[in-house]
Amino acid sequence: MVAVTGHGGYVPLYRVERTDVTDQHGGRASGESAVPARDENHVTMATEAAETALTRAGVEGAALDAAFAASVTDPFAEHGIAAHVAYRVGAEGDVRTGDFRGTLRASTDAFAAAHHFVEATGGTALLVAADVMPASAEDDGNPDAGAGAAALVLGPDTDDAVATVDGLGQATTGFVERHRDHGETAVTGDERFERRHGVAPAASSAIERAGADPERAVAGAPDGRMASAALGSVDAERVSTYDRVGHAGTAGPLLDLVHAFETGEAGEALLLVAYGAGGADAVALSTGAGTDRNAGATVEELLDAKEQVPYAKHLEYRQRVEYEGT
Repeated sequence: MVAVTGHGGYVPLYRVERTDVTDQHGGRASGESAVPARDENHVTMATEAAETALTRAGVEGAALDAAFAASVTDPFAEHGIAAHVAYRVGAEGDVRTGDFRGTLRASTDAFAAAHHFVEATGGTALLVAADVMPASAEDDGNPDAGAGAAALVLGPDTDDAVATVDGLGQATTGFVERHRDHGETAVTGDERFERRHGVAPAASSAIERAGADPERAVAGAPDGRMASAALGSVDAERVSTYDRVGHAGTAGPLLDLVHAFETGEAGEALLLVAYGAGGADAVALSTGAGTDRNAGATVEELLDAKEQVPYAKHLEYRQRVEYEGT
């Protein structure tokens, strides 16, 4: 059986009030969104989360057998972050790496790959997800554009695991109503139509195939209404950081899952579901004694430790830094 043996999250220090964005562009919004510092990027954030997860798992980076990464905003068409994060935590040489992109379900795609790797080899795999969602002064400023990272360590089941994986489910539909070019904000279609004919049937099918009957659940989707639609077929308490982080891309559902581990207790049935272009994935988990291993900053502590920035900084800090090589 495959288990989660370590978990860690990362949320940037800076936040922007969403009303500061809507004051510039009109509309309504509530809550706040995480803003990366000028020197923070996908690799640095993913590494922060990975180091916390490895510490809690009691695993040295050099002992990793695989590292998988998910992102929908890594700005490079040919680059990826998995190998960079692996190198930063001390994993080199005979380490399998892989990058997952192109859909908001990328982190659950990566989770499934890590699960299958551990199941097949008995090895230990690191899974990270990191995103910085774009915003532009030329459109609505994206008041919910957030940023963050999360990491999980997966390995063979142990007596003190954070959680065991009880089931995986997927529904690949080819339904694509949202798309986004590199560095651009998303173009969406009829959101009500997508919730009804895209999110709900895909997520419910994936959940059924995972055999999930959760007490608590996390959902990744482009917005809060779609996340609610993804969980419409289950009666579970939703755990979410959206109000304080914003839309953190494919990192969002893993960050919420880490938060659920940290705020829960052993013996809970958890559900992770993510919807994105092409369908949905679901993971059914049972928490164990390892949820008490909270070395390093918890997600709640990272959420509480914050500094507000004005609208202009919210835009400036999201601008791409030119790559200068290694």
